[in-house]
Amino acid sequence: MNNYLAVCVLVLLTARTFAAPEAGSCPTRDLDASRVAVAGGSITEIIYALGAQDKIVAVDRTSNFPQAATRLPSIGYVRAVSAEGLLALNPTLVLGEHDMGPGEVVEQVRKAGLPVVVLPEVHTVQGIYEKVACIAQIMDAQANAVAKLRDAMDGMVHQLQVDKGGERPRVGILLSLADGVPTGGGRDTSAHGVLTMAGANNVFAGFSGWKPISLESMAESDPEFIVMPVRGIEAAGGREAVLAHPSVRLTKAGKNARIIAVDGMTLLGFGPRTLVAARDLAQQFKPQGDPG
Repeated sequence: MNNYLAVCVLVLLTARTFAAPEAGSCPTRDLDASRVAVAGGSITEIIYALGAQDKIVAVDRTSNFPQAATRLPSIGYVRAVSAEGLLALNPTLVLGEHDMGPGEVVEQVRKAGLPVVVLPEVHTVQGIYEKVACIAQIMDAQANAVAKLRDAMDGMVHQLQVDKGGERPRVGILLSLADGVPTGGGRDTSAHGVLTMAGANNVFAGFSGWKPISLESMAESDPEFIVMPVRGIEAAGGREAVLAHPSVRLTKAGKNARIIAVDGMTLLGFGPRTLVAARDLAQQFKPQGDPG
């Protein structure tokens, strides 16, 4: 067992809250990660946090953190990567998020002999820990870098602990107001996962996935807070335009101007920064004057 695996196993086994990744959830075969093309912003974020960024030869357009990653060659958007662009860069491995695509391009790249590893997405704190452990294993990250990142994540998770007996705020995450219609995150989405981590009730938990929300549904769900990606707010015309939107202005969130803007990848990417987003949201959801 190499030094990384020894430390990783020790860290995972000694954690009181989180179990080790399930067997088979991370590739165990030998992989050459000397030249990696990344399709997924949270993967890029984690590789940089582990100090293994020198092995990245290209990233997708969602890889906007840290800023240095935006200067790397692009393989397109995560759901629309280019086979030609990938192969031209001569990577030894493609490491992608669960929504990397289109499927026919991924299959084309594999048929060309280029290994493609698609990481599963689990919208929980444990899922973030498992993603980090898997990427660290694939990248053969240094043991001290793994331990440092783990310690930082442990600190954020500790701050995320909430009083389970308290009343949880009713919150909705809107991805956008495209064509005037809000798109909300229901169950089985990153939106639901981050709200659960932040100690909130997802007002759209009655359906699964991302779906358009009618005026009637918004009025019925009546969120106390609405969270939106910064880009979604900008595309809607700004914060005041969102507050004035018919589907928003009659909700508690609209009446009290409780629209919270968060960077989209930080909020929904489910890398370590999502823990920061959940922690910050939990603070903003607290009633004014709450000293805790």
